[in-house]
Amino acid sequence: MKKRFLFVWVAFWVLSCMTMQAQTRKEKKIAGYIDKNYEVECLGTGTQGSQLMKVWGYGKTPEDAAIQAKRNAVHAVIFKGITAGQGCMKRPLVTDPGAEQAHADYFDLFFAPAGKYLNYVSLSGEGVQDRIKVDRKTYKVAINVSVMHTALRQELESAGIVKKLGAGF
Repeated sequence: MKKRFLFVWVAFWVLSCMTMQAQTRKEKKIAGYIDKNYEVECLGTGTQGSQLMKVWGYGKTPEDAAIQAKRNAVHAVIFKGITAGQGCMKRPLVTDPGAEQAHADYFDLFFAPAGKYLNYVSLSGEGVQDRIKVDRKTYKVAINVSVMHTALRQELESAGIVKKLGAGF
């Protein structure tokens, strides 16, 4: 009887510790997790190492979708590269396939709702370009943004995520 009680108590304790550390869906949305299925199109290069692009984002309101599109733009420059359109850097800044998971703590803070990613992206033009209502609860919005490619690379170099340009020689 004692062994059974001890086993149940230990199992309950382990499960409660695991659920306390797990994030709920709402917390993940608030934390700014990136939707990996997004569209990005290069519109050209800007001044001082910036890239102009049209980015799509999804959200419950057009404003939420525009915020998600900004995150998607920075995420694309860091991890995916920009393949559609002409003039942008096609290679991503981070070429290591496991870097996003290896530096998850850094990128969770970086892409947080008021995170550092906002320092490297700005609206270009009049804001929302295209707005599509996907269903009753979801909007798909396109915005034109400018991403500071060089400054973003310097940030990732200082964080130790990307090697410096002269480090390989």
